Amino acid sequence: MDVPRTRQRSVEVPESSPPAKVTALPEGPLRTERLLLRPWREQDIPGIYRICQDPDIQRWTTVPSPYLLSDAEWFVREFTPKGFASGDTATFGVFVQETGQIAGAVGLGGITTFVVGRGVRTAEIGYWANPETRGRGYITEAVREVVRWGFEDLRLGRVTWQAFDGNKASQRVIEKLGFTIVGLQRGCNELHGERLDMWLGDILPGELR
Repeated sequence: MDVPRTRQRSVEVPESSPPAKVTALPEGPLRTERLLLRPWREQDIPGIYRICQDPDIQRWTTVPSPYLLSDAEWFVREFTPKGFASGDTATFGVFVQETGQIAGAVGLGGITTFVVGRGVRTAEIGYWANPETRGRGYITEAVREVVRWGFEDLRLGRVTWQAFDGNKASQRVIEKLGFTIVGLQRGCNELHGERLDMWLGDILPGELR
């Protein structure tokens, strides 16, 4: 379950076209029946640091390994606010409403700038789950809300998902929500120095379950 860690390029526009205006993303908060989703804050840093020691998060996502306190500080202080401000990445902490416990993270990365006649506005969904709250459906609930928000508020025309081959937990989440598995991308990415295959899926407006 992988929250995109680095920014991706927007759709390229020919030099003859005027530059696209940068629009900051709305920061929520978003709410579901059980969850609160909001941008990460300073007080969340110790929790993120502790959760990202989880072997499965380090195995299946692009978080640094070993994961240092400075990585959590960068994630909260730089990556999250810059992503919202630049309009290309929206990263939400997922919190259980009743307890305030961190349930995970969900983000839309690589949000392309919409230009009339220049393709469909897209983004990639990514996520990781707190091992202490797995198995309760929190991440599925959170991903559903973020995808809904992307379609309705950001006017996305397509949301994609990628996961390293073998990450069955991530695949179960998106299959519940109506994503289509497009296919296996062979040797398309590297993780911890190893070249790996990745599954690709996507969902269009009207398909979310």
